[in-house]
Amino acid sequence: MRGRMRQHVAEYGPATHRAKEGTPTLGGALFCAAAVVAWLVFDRSREGFLAIFALLGGAAIGAVDDLVNVSGLRLGLPAWHKLATQAFVGLLLGIGLAIAGFTHQYFPGLGAPDLGWGMAVVAMFAVVAASNAVNLTDGVDGLAATCTGLVFFGITLIGVRDSDLAVTVIAAALTGAVAAFAVYNWHPARLFMGDTGSLALGCVMVALSAEVHLLWLLPLLGIVFVVEALSVVINVTAIRRYGRRVLRASPLHHHFEEMGLREQRLVTAFAFVAALGTLLTVLFARSQTPAG
Repeated sequence: MRGRMRQHVAEYGPATHRAKEGTPTLGGALFCAAAVVAWLVFDRSREGFLAIFALLGGAAIGAVDDLVNVSGLRLGLPAWHKLATQAFVGLLLGIGLAIAGFTHQYFPGLGAPDLGWGMAVVAMFAVVAASNAVNLTDGVDGLAATCTGLVFFGITLIGVRDSDLAVTVIAAALTGAVAAFAVYNWHPARLFMGDTGSLALGCVMVALSAEVHLLWLLPLLGIVFVVEALSVVINVTAIRRYGRRVLRASPLHHHFEEMGLREQRLVTAFAFVAALGTLLTVLFARSQTPAG
């Protein structure tokens, strides 16, 4: 199995990505191990369990996707299989969050309205959106790792500010794990996170954001992921409706690659945007009264 867990690169990607064929794709296991160990050693709360459930739920879906990919039969699970299982994980997470009382979510100008059982539906859509957005962003060496690392660092700061042990422990563990992984994922990458990692990180991002009552601000906190996902929607829509592309390729990072921008500079530019989104979210959190 060790020799088989290597990435297959899509033929429609940039030509420069052909050299990435065969790169080990076991990075996602690192994130899961770090977070689970941190939770077991320092926390073991119900709040922490919800985040761990989201992490492992996303990782399980991604692991199956990766296994299908490395088998060489196809480039992953059928889309509707992946979406259905992501929605199921999101729904269960949302129900858990509602039962645990995380139904008040801050929204600029509206305070923190109570979503009630609507939290289950919101979490379901958030998990599907976030996990796929992180997955789409994971197409350039170091990009997804850098951006998710900044997101979890921001959540760690908010958790410390709120004296929230569960969020702080898990977010800090993920920040450290992603930072360690990034050393091996920076161009030229020696290790990929795979769908195991990207889907896990997207799911747990939703859980942790909800637990600090900032789920509505997740699009700002993860602004790069939003832009990447929207670029795909815009390009696909334009091709299907008008028969022409808006971007040379999508997600957006592939567009810039096609324009000749080197991977390292691209990641640096995207990281700056991600850092700005994290900073603005942390500043907003500081202006709010911590929820109990």
